[in-house]
Amino acid sequence: MNGWRNRDSQNNYHSKMSRIIFTFIVLEILMISASFGQIADERGYIVSIGDSVPKFGLEFTDGTQTTMNDLRGNVVMLQFTASWCSVCRNEMPHIEKEIWRVYKNLGLVVIGIDRDEPVKTVRQFAKETQISYPLALDPGANIFGLFANKESGVTRNIIISPKGEIVFLTRLFDPEEFKKMIQVIHSELEKLVTKEQIHLEQEKLSLEGQLTELDNSIQEKDNDKELQNTIHEQRKNVSEKIRDIKKEEEKLRQREEKLREIKSS
Repeated sequence: MNGWRNRDSQNNYHSKMSRIIFTFIVLEILMISASFGQIADERGYIVSIGDSVPKFGLEFTDGTQTTMNDLRGNVVMLQFTASWCSVCRNEMPHIEKEIWRVYKNLGLVVIGIDRDEPVKTVRQFAKETQISYPLALDPGANIFGLFANKESGVTRNIIISPKGEIVFLTRLFDPEEFKKMIQVIHSELEKLVTKEQIHLEQEKLSLEGQLTELDNSIQEKDNDKELQNTIHEQRKNVSEKIRDIKKEEEKLRQREEKLREIKSS
């Protein structure tokens, strides 16, 4: 009897130890996965609002290429899509009409990223949906996998700020969420205009300070004609830069006015 009890006790001990070891292994796997940002949320995303956008390159259906680094300084909308996705086909005309055509000249870049389909299929897809924003290729869904679990689906949109931070994420086509996304895009574009205006104003003030210094130098060197000519040439260059800045300021003012009109419409 004692032998049976000892064997039962040993079996229970080994069973408990096995469960403990298994639990530790699972926890370790979860911790490792979390450290690489691979645990998906309920919508399949492995990125979150506030994260920096991953670095990757894009190739479009016409063979041209770009990178996320090239797009920095713009508000960027990435739309993950596919020709077999009925929800995508429903959403894309709304993106074309309500986002792309409205904001394409106001600092917004919209790129559709087609999930793992050949270029011929993607080109036909663009024709069928009648979109004019560009579609990029994603062989193996590798770009998709930087943002979401590859087992999860499309459609989904990612809004990226000019400094490269994710500011909004969508899944499927929910009209209310879509409306909220447009509001976020509009807000980011307004902030971009303000930032550029401040930058231009600071640059203009600096150049105007240089003009004042050059004018003072001209008066001080009134007996040195050669030096005066040099200073006049420098003054001309600075004045041209100020004129260029004023032209850019006018463009920004027009963008600001257009955004104001869109917001009030």
